[in-house]
Amino acid sequence: MVDAVILLCVMPGTEHTVKEQILELDEVKNCKITFGEYDLYVEVKAKNVKSLGSFVTKEVRKISGVTKSITLIISESLEDNS
Repeated sequence: MVDAVILLCVMPGTEHTVKEQILELDEVKNCKITFGEYDLYVEVKAKNVKSLGSFVTKEVRKISGVTKSITLIISESLEDNS
């Protein structure tokens, strides 16, 4: 499994609508509206890197209002060090 964070920029005023649509996707584990350069912080889990790429390009980027995405693949987390 691959854990990742997707940072999204969206059209002004669409943050809540995009968040609702994002949370309906099976791969999404968490989504929060943020302030700053990016508008949404999205935690996802995918089967592998190829399926993550497909998810981002075929599902996330096609949501109306999404203008930019940055995907960060998680290499390790605090939970892994227990």
